[in-house]
Amino acid sequence: METRWLLQSSCFLLLGLVPTCSSAQNQLTAIQGETGYQFPTQGRMRWTSNLLAGCDYCEGSGPILWTTDRQGHRETIAFEIPGVERTSVRDVAAGPDGSLAAVGLAISGNSRMGTFIAWISPDRSSQTITRVWPFSPNVVVFAPDGTVWTVGSVGNDSYRRIYDNVLRHYTSSGQLLASTILQGVRTQANGFPEVSHASALLASNDRIGWLTHSCQYIEFSLDGVELGRYSCPAGYAKEGDLAGVALSASDDLLVGSQWLAPLAPLQLNRAAGTWTSVPVTQDFGKTRSILGFDGITLVTSSSTSSTMRRYSWSSQATTGGQ
Repeated sequence: METRWLLQSSCFLLLGLVPTCSSAQNQLTAIQGETGYQFPTQGRMRWTSNLLAGCDYCEGSGPILWTTDRQGHRETIAFEIPGVERTSVRDVAAGPDGSLAAVGLAISGNSRMGTFIAWISPDRSSQTITRVWPFSPNVVVFAPDGTVWTVGSVGNDSYRRIYDNVLRHYTSSGQLLASTILQGVRTQANGFPEVSHASALLASNDRIGWLTHSCQYIEFSLDGVELGRYSCPAGYAKEGDLAGVALSASDDLLVGSQWLAPLAPLQLNRAAGTWTSVPVTQDFGKTRSILGFDGITLVTSSSTSSTMRRYSWSSQATTGGQ
């Protein structure tokens, strides 16, 4: 695999642009049949673009990145950085063309540390690893145009954070396009200000969504302009309290309200800043969590076995459709 290092210094809605569900109640209907997959041995997994992606052995000498497609076919990719003895992969995302992005921390044999954003080509023949220290990315997602977005913190050479929450935009070749320090982000319950380390970064056709560790949802245009901030449903204090989160291609945001239970998601009404229950008209059993949207098809993980379940997302007949 060819490897190249690049070093660096360093509801608000667009009305009429996309259909949304805030003014019409949508419903979920299970699509017959389930797709098996190998449950990860370590690390998180989520559905981005058209693949389920994650990592195994995420921290150590040989992380394994993996994907599973709609038919359940699994692909594994050994992730190696030359001269590095230990790697910590924090997040993995799939792009619209099947490429992969990963972010994390690498430690060399002489104990030097550095952070990275990695891009792996759709045919897996090459990878670009960009050293981004002192930026420390925690989550990553692809925009529809194939560029990469990430959120993390910025520190100094003494490993002290200077800026807690920073949104950055890169090309797939590692060129920095934009960097924004996010002000006024809700802190954790203990007052800790950095909230990207256990968060979720999402993308639709026209925006980037960030669900922070402190359970605040913030959206940005593809130009990096903030569109709105919203609180999580009442009773949820951190991202891990929710049974998954998903943003559809047409901007519908759903969160899982329960773990290991019949699917009962909540949908964000941006105009009111509130959450409403989503009707599930047909289901085939309990759900472990929401994995993400495949366009406008919701993908979940079953609680009874390592299977994916898919749900069509459409207006109820009483709304007259979209």
